Amino acid sequence: MKTIHRTQYFLFAVILLGMFASFAQNEYSSILLSYPYLFIGILFFIEMYFSFIEFRKNQSSMSGSFLEPLALGIYFCGIYFMSTHWTGANLSILVGGLIILILYAGFAIKMLSKKSIEEKKRSIILFCLAFGSCLAVIAYTFKLLHLVFADQLIVLSAVFSFIFLLLVIFNILKTKEAKKRGLKDYFGQTKTRLVLSFIFFSFWTIYFTLVSCGMAPRLYSLANPFALEKMYQEQNPLADVYRKNYQQFLNNRNAENNKQKNNLGSKK
Repeated sequence: MKTIHRTQYFLFAVILLGMFASFAQNEYSSILLSYPYLFIGILFFIEMYFSFIEFRKNQSSMSGSFLEPLALGIYFCGIYFMSTHWTGANLSILVGGLIILILYAGFAIKMLSKKSIEEKKRSIILFCLAFGSCLAVIAYTFKLLHLVFADQLIVLSAVFSFIFLLLVIFNILKTKEAKKRGLKDYFGQTKTRLVLSFIFFSFWTIYFTLVSCGMAPRLYSLANPFALEKMYQEQNPLADVYRKNYQQFLNNRNAENNKQKNNLGSKK
């Protein structure tokens, strides 16, 4: 499992490289910003397989141990499908995101049931982590699908994530001086991918917020029409409407092409 986790973090680093390549408008940036999602999703499916085997050996384990990587695998593959304009991308993102929200919301509620002082301190940290992950997943999903209130949710998630990160840094400095139990011990006992999910989704919400404030450059996509990229650069409010219509056009064209291929295949 550790090898899988390290590989996933490495692929996230590749996505960051793809961002910088996109800022420089390099042609290979689209590859670095799409294929890592597919590989991350496949790694989650592999992790799900091993978790399912462990679950069958030990029936007392939570079913979420393999449902979580399944949901994350579906979600990340959905992001790749969206970048390649494949049919079913929106459905994959919605299904994966819904399962993730149910699992993390259940985890957050469970954390509120702790009674001892030591458990309460740990549960508050993990509750904020789970709540921040849920909020970031919702905001990022709304942004991907260009739904209403996406920008407001992005800002709300970014603010919460930023405040939580500041509290985490403060706690690390405090526990380091007092030589007490650190956050690593708290997170290490959690058998979920909450930390990875929080880092990924919160990063994008913070980035999109900085873009909306003009404090970070926007990703450049060669797949988009030049007119759309120009509208984004000029911060035209109709850019998202243009992109949604263009995406719908591509989906309809792909569906029509698949229909014609099926008709030709049936005639043969």
